[in-house]
Amino acid sequence: MRTLSTFCLISLMLLSASAMAADDKAAKALQRAQQKAQSLEQEKTRLTAEKTQMQDDLKKAQDDASRVKSASAAKLGTVQKELAALQEEKQRLSDELAQLKAQAIEQQNTAAAQARIQQSNLQVSQDSLLAKSKQLVQCENKNLSLYQINTDLLSRYEQAYKSAYLLRGGVFTQLGTVKLENDNATEREKLQGLRVTDKTP
Repeated sequence: MRTLSTFCLISLMLLSASAMAADDKAAKALQRAQQKAQSLEQEKTRLTAEKTQMQDDLKKAQDDASRVKSASAAKLGTVQKELAALQEEKQRLSDELAQLKAQAIEQQNTAAAQARIQQSNLQVSQDSLLAKSKQLVQCENKNLSLYQINTDLLSRYEQAYKSAYLLRGGVFTQLGTVKLENDNATEREKLQGLRVTDKTP
């Protein structure tokens, strides 16, 4: 009987020790589970915070992109307006340049025509001056010839007068000689005054 009690007591002790070991193992497992759960909770909290941060960053990036898009659209509109204005200015300048070229060509043609007219007028003037110069030379030659003829006639008149006077039996007095010489000198002066001396080119 005592052996049975001892056996029961030992069995109870073994069961108690086994239960205690099981409880200890369960406690450790529970502790590990709690630690793992706590670690998972911390990881979840961290991931949630990261998700929130990423969502905030995404929203900020979207807002920035929207602002950049709006600014780009506004800038594009301004650039397009400036480009259109520049194209209009370019077209205006092209038209103005074409007009200036046409005017320059017209002025060149007008200047060339005027130069031809002036050249023609100059040639006519030169021809006219040459003809007048030839006429003047001819007039000078004729004048010289007439001067020589008149001089000869005057000399002949003087000789004829003296001869006629002598033939009539007259004698030259000093006074008659002076008068004849004076008349002769007067006529020669008249001839000299009519003589062309300065040649006009």
